[in-house]
Amino acid sequence: MPVNTHPFFTRYTTSLWVRFLRFNLVSNKKLQDELERLDLTPPQFYVLATIGYAGGLPFGEIGEKMMVTVSNLTGIVDRLEEKKLVVRERDARDRRVVRVTLTDKGSKVYRNTIPVFEKSISQFFSPLSKTQQKELAGLLRKLIRISSSA
Repeated sequence: MPVNTHPFFTRYTTSLWVRFLRFNLVSNKKLQDELERLDLTPPQFYVLATIGYAGGLPFGEIGEKMMVTVSNLTGIVDRLEEKKLVVRERDARDRRVVRVTLTDKGSKVYRNTIPVFEKSISQFFSPLSKTQQKELAGLLRKLIRISSSA
């Protein structure tokens, strides 16, 4: 069977995007495996981390920060509530607003999970020097800024 010597994609930028996507998929899979041991899915962890960092947020704000719809967020929060990690509370000033906050158990899980998460993340980027990591961070910030304004 003849081997095709032509590139699969005609533009380098497409190959670059595929490499970025592959890195994203591989790193997410490794994170998913780590979080599974802690009885959390990645979306549950991201909600937990978002709320833990902010000290509780309205439902809509969590969705904006995670770039998910409120309907998707509802199921994630439901499962975190079943695990007794978060509670929903009506805002005292505006009863239409539902805030999600960590329970004591949720705070403990948050504090214990962040170091595991950070260790995993650092392993992904450890082959790069600090200078390369800063350069990559700057390039990604630039792409995000440009993409967000487009």
